[in-house]
Amino acid sequence: MLILIWIAVCVIFYLVQNVLGNSGHALELFALLTAFVLFFIDRLSRKAKK
Repeated sequence: MLILIWIAVCVIFYLVQNVLGNSGHALELFALLTAFVLFFIDRLSRKAKK
C-alpha cells in the first residue's frame, strides 16, 4: 500500500510540474490533488477489507 501511495504522489508531482512549472499555484494544486488521491486510496482499501 505504501508503494502505491508513493507512486501516486510522484506521478501527481510530475504532472503538476510539467503543467504549471514554477507557478505560484503549483504547490496548492499538488496538495489538493494529493489529498484527493489519498482519500480515494483509503476508500478503496476499506472496501477491499470488507
